[in-house]
Amino acid sequence: MKEAIVKITDRHIQEGDELSAELTTSGSLDFRPDGFTVTYVETDEELKGCTTVLDYRDGTIVMTRTGKYNTELIIEKDRRHTCFYQTPFGELMMGVYTKNIFTDMNKNGGTLRFSYTIDFNNDLASENDLDISVAVKNQEV
Repeated sequence: MKEAIVKITDRHIQEGDELSAELTTSGSLDFRPDGFTVTYVETDEELKGCTTVLDYRDGTIVMTRTGKYNTELIIEKDRRHTCFYQTPFGELMMGVYTKNIFTDMNKNGGTLRFSYTIDFNNDLASENDLDISVAVKNQEV
């Protein structure tokens, strides 16, 4: 596991309104032959103290958040998964359908991008694009 700088750009469209947010934080990258894991601590005021883990393996991402609010999303291209999501307002079960996943991650960092929709009771709630850039500190040559 290597220390890294993690930059997350989140864009989503909800009820016709496009919103975006950007976060740069410290984290880590664990690169393996079968995939990788990116871990970072949330700095957003509402999620402060939570840790997010993105585990990529065989084209599937399992995004887990632990701490004050626990969440697990399964991101798999062309599949819809029912996932557990905890918020300050309560717990939800929601559908997550992944449109695409792209990664060029290597042992020194790279990019992970994915687009997905969220629905509640099969009603579209939002369209989301997440772009995660990882730069390992003290990269190997």
